[in-house]
Amino acid sequence: MPILEINGKRITCDVKRKDIRHIYLKLKPNLRLEVSLPHNTDISVDGILEKKRPWIERKVREMSEAKKIFKNDSILYKGEYIRVKVCDARSPRKGVRLYRKIMLLYESSERKREAILTDFITRQTLEYIQQKAAGFAEELGVTYDSISTKEMRKWGYCTREGNLFFNWMLICLPQRLVDYIVFHELLHLKHFNHSKQFKKDTARYFLDCKELKVMLRSYIAN
Repeated sequence: MPILEINGKRITCDVKRKDIRHIYLKLKPNLRLEVSLPHNTDISVDGILEKKRPWIERKVREMSEAKKIFKNDSILYKGEYIRVKVCDARSPRKGVRLYRKIMLLYESSERKREAILTDFITRQTLEYIQQKAAGFAEELGVTYDSISTKEMRKWGYCTREGNLFFNWMLICLPQRLVDYIVFHELLHLKHFNHSKQFKKDTARYFLDCKELKVMLRSYIAN
């Protein structure tokens, strides 16, 4: 298993053979590099890593500088880090309360902090994207079948059947980025690709779409 030294960090490479035609490299948030190779082909892994080193260095730098959703005793919420403080709750119904720059989690014997926080963030995400999706769908003249949240590496995706899926932590990002992601997935119901027309329509609604796309790389769903 090859190991790279990139910017003072050790990158472990997982080499896998798959039923594919091309070579694929994917750097995961834990800085493990997945190298996918076609079956029955003599390819030098060392040669690939050397050729792709500039790309690997750039991805490592991006991930090292990225903002994580959870950071020590804080959480990213609507683009800003706020401190999470756990309190004992006499009633398990209290759940979460926001007070200035503090998120108060009322933990009880029935409900632990992880479940309380997950429920709160998921509910906030779903409520917001449902509201934004309804408005964007009307403007674009498209209809969708369902909207749901789930734990996944992507921030969002849609199916041809009109089912929209979003990362349950989407509300943690800045509002402008959330709007961009919701719009992006809804637009796929009109253009199920990333064609020139798709990009043109995106730029019509989001003049800063290029900047938003770069900005989105600064956040890791973890």
